[in-house]
Amino acid sequence: MARLSLVLLFAGCTGAPQEQTNVGNPPAAPPTQRAVVPAETVPNGDLDARPAPPNCPEGMLPVPGGRFVMGQANGEAGSDEGPVHLVMVDGFCMDRTEAVQQGTNRPWVGLSWAEAKAACVARNARLPTEAEWEKAARGGCEFGSDPLRCDDGDARLYPWGSQAPTCDFANHSMVGPRGPQRCGDGPGPVDGTPRGAGPYGHLNLAGNVWEYVADSYHPSVYRSGRPENPAGPKDGRYRSLRGGAWDTFSTNMRVSNRFNDHLKGSTIGFRCVSSGAVPVIEDVALVQWSKVSVKVRQKSGSPLRGRWLVVTAFDAQDINPQSGLPEPGRSPVSEVGIVPNGQPELDVEIEIPDGSHVRFSAALDMGTPEGPQPAASSGGIGWAPKNHTVNGAGSTGITLELAPLPAHPRTPRP
Repeated sequence: MARLSLVLLFAGCTGAPQEQTNVGNPPAAPPTQRAVVPAETVPNGDLDARPAPPNCPEGMLPVPGGRFVMGQANGEAGSDEGPVHLVMVDGFCMDRTEAVQQGTNRPWVGLSWAEAKAACVARNARLPTEAEWEKAARGGCEFGSDPLRCDDGDARLYPWGSQAPTCDFANHSMVGPRGPQRCGDGPGPVDGTPRGAGPYGHLNLAGNVWEYVADSYHPSVYRSGRPENPAGPKDGRYRSLRGGAWDTFSTNMRVSNRFNDHLKGSTIGFRCVSSGAVPVIEDVALVQWSKVSVKVRQKSGSPLRGRWLVVTAFDAQDINPQSGLPEPGRSPVSEVGIVPNGQPELDVEIEIPDGSHVRFSAALDMGTPEGPQPAASSGGIGWAPKNHTVNGAGSTGITLELAPLPAHPRTPRP
C-alpha cells in the first residue's frame, strides 16, 4: 500500500486523470496512452489462431490461443512494460474469478507465492504465466481493425476496453482532484464489477486484489522474438504480480502494468489455469539485487517520529525531467518501509536491481488520517537531487531531507 500512496502525492501536480463519476459513459482514454504495435506483419497474413480447450473445469472459462499484443510503451507505461511485442500462446482455461477462501465470496489473500502455487496444484491446475494472464485480460488480435495482422486496435488498455476506469469497472482507488476516492474499504466479492469483465468473460482482472502469476519478475524480459508460451527467467528472488487492487490507483489499472512481490504494495490473491502448453523458460540473465544505504533526516533537524517511513526508488526513465517527479501510473523499482525511532537521522537499507538508474525519495507518515496532504507524506517528503546508478553491493552516500509539501487547493468534500 505504501508505494501507491507515494504515487498519490503527485496526482494533483503531474496531470493525473480527472476524477470520473460512476454514471453515464466514461470518456475514452487519451490516444497517447494506447500501445503502439510494432510494424510487424503476421507471416503469410495468418494470425495462427489456436482453439481454446473444448471443455474447461467448473469455474473456469476458455481463452483461445494465438498471437496477441503484450506490453505498452507510451502514456502511463513504466519502463518494464516495453517494448511492445507480439506473443503466441496456446489456448487454456482460466478461473472466471479470483480464487476464493472456503465459505466466502471474497478473494483468498495472505498466501505466499509458493502457497498460491500449491493451492492451484491441489486442483490439478497451475498459476498462469504473465503472458497467459495478459492474453486473458487484453484479448488477442481478433479485436483490431485488420483481421490479417495485429494492429493498434488490438492493444486494449483495460480488460473492458479503453474507457477510463470507474468504480463500475473495477474496485480500485479513483484518482481525481480531491485525492484518491476508494470504491470500497477492501477487497470486494470475486464476482463483483461484472461491467469490467475481460474479453473472454473473466472478472476482476483489474482491481480488487493483485494476482500472483508463475513468472519470476524481470524488468527487461520483453523483447521481439520471444518463444511461444513464454514463462520468464528460470529463477528469481521475486515473483510478478498483475491486475492492481482495491487501493491501487486508476493510473495502474492497465492490463500491461507489472508489479512484483518485492514491493509488497497491497493485498495479493491469485487465480489458476489449466490446459494450455507447457510454459517455456526464457534464456535471460537473472536479476542481481544490490543493497543501497540511504540516509533520511528532517530538513528542520527535528527527530523522525511517526507511523511509517518509506524509502522508494523510481526508474530514472519514469521521472519527468521538468517536474523531477514520477509520471502518473509509474510503479517504483523498489521500496522499503520502517517504523521511525525518534532519532534525528536514520540509515535505511533498500534492495535495487543491479545496474538500475534510479531516483530516490522518502516520505514520512505521521498517522494523521486527514489534512491538506495525504497521510503518507504528513511528516514530510524528500527527493534526491539527482539520479543514482546502482552498480554493486554496499552503495552509500545518498541523503534525503524531508520537508513539508506546499499546500495546494483541494475541492471540498461534499
